[in-house]
Amino acid sequence: MRTTTRQWRRTSLAAAATLLATLPVLPAATPASADAAPGRASVWLTNPSTKTYLSRQSPVTWKTGPAPSGTESSTIAVDTTRTYQPMTGFGASFTDSSAWLVGTKLSTAQRNALMRDLFSRRDGIGLSFLRQPMAATDFTVDGNYSYDDMPAGQTDPALANFTIDHDRSYTIPLLKQARQINPQLTLMATPWSPPGWMKTSDSMNGGRLKADAYQPLADYFAKFLKEYAAAGVPVRYITPQNEPLHEPSTYPGMYLPADQAKTFVTDHLAPTLRKQGLSTDILGYDHNWDVPSYPESFYADPATARNVTGTAWHCYGGDVSAQTVVHNDYPNKPAFQSECSGGNWEGDEKGAFAGVMDNIINGPRNWAQSIIRWNIALDPSSGPTNNGCQGCRPIVVVSPKTDGTWTYTPTADYWGLAHASTFVQPGARRVASNTLGKGSIEDVAFTNPDGSTALVTYNSGSTARTFTVVWGDRHFTYTLAAGAAATFTWTGTQHGSSDPAAIGSVDIPFRNPDGSQALITYDSSLLAQQPQVRIGDQWLGYTLPTGASLTPPTGETALPRDGWQATASASSSDDPPSQAIDGDAATRWSSGHGMQPGDWFQLDLGSARTFDQIVLDSTASSGDFARQYEVYTSDDGTTWGRPVATGPGSTVTRILLPTTTARYIRVVNKAGSGSWWSIHDVSVLAPDGKTTKDTGTSTGLQRKNATLPDGTRLQVAYNSGGRAATFDVPWGGTTYSYRLPAGAAAILTTRPA
Repeated sequence: MRTTTRQWRRTSLAAAATLLATLPVLPAATPASADAAPGRASVWLTNPSTKTYLSRQSPVTWKTGPAPSGTESSTIAVDTTRTYQPMTGFGASFTDSSAWLVGTKLSTAQRNALMRDLFSRRDGIGLSFLRQPMAATDFTVDGNYSYDDMPAGQTDPALANFTIDHDRSYTIPLLKQARQINPQLTLMATPWSPPGWMKTSDSMNGGRLKADAYQPLADYFAKFLKEYAAAGVPVRYITPQNEPLHEPSTYPGMYLPADQAKTFVTDHLAPTLRKQGLSTDILGYDHNWDVPSYPESFYADPATARNVTGTAWHCYGGDVSAQTVVHNDYPNKPAFQSECSGGNWEGDEKGAFAGVMDNIINGPRNWAQSIIRWNIALDPSSGPTNNGCQGCRPIVVVSPKTDGTWTYTPTADYWGLAHASTFVQPGARRVASNTLGKGSIEDVAFTNPDGSTALVTYNSGSTARTFTVVWGDRHFTYTLAAGAAATFTWTGTQHGSSDPAAIGSVDIPFRNPDGSQALITYDSSLLAQQPQVRIGDQWLGYTLPTGASLTPPTGETALPRDGWQATASASSSDDPPSQAIDGDAATRWSSGHGMQPGDWFQLDLGSARTFDQIVLDSTASSGDFARQYEVYTSDDGTTWGRPVATGPGSTVTRILLPTTTARYIRVVNKAGSGSWWSIHDVSVLAPDGKTTKDTGTSTGLQRKNATLPDGTRLQVAYNSGGRAATFDVPWGGTTYSYRLPAGAAAILTTRPA
């Protein structure tokens, strides 16, 4: 399930048993609502260092009036009048291994107790979202299986042999029981692989989708959805493929690039679901944060956008802020976090709890409507596995006792989920709050449908922190130990507004033709996620959603490569720098190692040349682009000065520059990744003097201005129309043309250099 190059450290059975012995026993009941007396907030605490787990503490009392002077740097402001995405739920996955352990190893009484502890809103932690694998994954008891297995070399395009009988023995009964305990439970379904006969590998491991298998795979989805619904398990969301940019050789998986996924969804899956009367929503991408262009390519294509509801994100590559970047680019498309596993690579229980709380807090802060961990249950050796992750940590460990019976014990994931799922009801709205950041108190706040408020906090620092919570005209102060989490709940209505500078972000609302709101939110941390160009004494920044373009007033011509030389900080022996400038898209330069900050690629143009754009094309090595770049220029190859441009990379990275004359260009990677940095083709473009005119429309284009507390100025444009819109962007003495796809937003920023 994980796709990074991290080498998993194996956990021995003996070590796992030792850890298991230190884990706490679940309480008989846990809280489900805010029930503090008026004027007070309830407090629930977990501190792994003291073995305190979701323990109710003495309530805190609100004080009326401003927070004490001098506490500004340690104040968390909560503003329940500023609302964001609805929450669908928190949960995990009943993989085949998880369902087998819970469904066949636990006694009926133990199984019922665990299901209550997991899913009951009254007597448990109220999990309300399950992401279910469609057949085998890397956590399967008896190896690979699909719902339509055939002998090697044989096919079944009519799906005459389709059956979900494998799931009827222990998986479906658990899903039905979970729905009975929590009627608000939402299910998502995802295949790790289609049946092998649909793929080029003729196996569930590796391979790509055959050209003649698109429609059979769409029919496969429809049959699955119908049979699961008939079995009492309706599915609300599906994704076409788990981790489509990863092609594992030892467990089920399939490489499905964005263009093939778009064809599958637009021409086969969506029409098939409609034809068969299925209302299940499609989430187009189900993988890591580090390739946001994949889901955005769905949104940029009107034919695909209308068939795709949103995106499902994984936490194994990139940064969680990508969720906000994609939201701001296409604000009508929701985000879900569909998988994030912890494991023994996080160290002890304190490290594990830190990882869970980071997920629980920063996922929703970046627009996630769900937080889904991975396996609900595994045994003490983190299995049974199917040649996949070694050392992954479940929500509960199911283990044998000396008398031959089995029992279950919660892990840090259980308690981390509990700090949100117990108090945040399905349909709750995230509300505005600032965070004190890494190494201090991190937080996220919600308002429930019943009007109660929940504030989840975690101290990611190394020492105890005292902080003040401000809500309207009231406040309280609390001290939280290092590595501890506290959830505060209260009822009532906010009196007075919060200081916008305290929250730190601005909200820019727009209206859609149907009357719904498209909301953009922005803070200074997002500046690093957008391209910026230094012009004079200012940095001019811009967002560029996939499908958008920002073009100069004249045409562009590629500079001839005669006399060019390319060098790099490091190279694979098979992929020297010269292959990035040989004009052959099939060859490449590659770094030869996972990307590291400071890696660089350099061009010597042979003589001083004038240019205004650099294009780095990594298309043939999907995912191998610089995650964050800076561009430097030089006349002598020695003196580089300050960067002239900075921003995030993409499959095709187009770097706009002020008109520049230089001989040398150096692109420096500023972020790490498990992927190599590869460039198949480099182009340097110069104005050709021929005036261009982009055709488009301004119909549906809405524009607003805003200013951040730090003085950064924003100009925001949103296209609520049904076709691409164009508008002018003045940069210094040059006016560029911005082409914005339907449903997309553009943010232009100005700040001192």
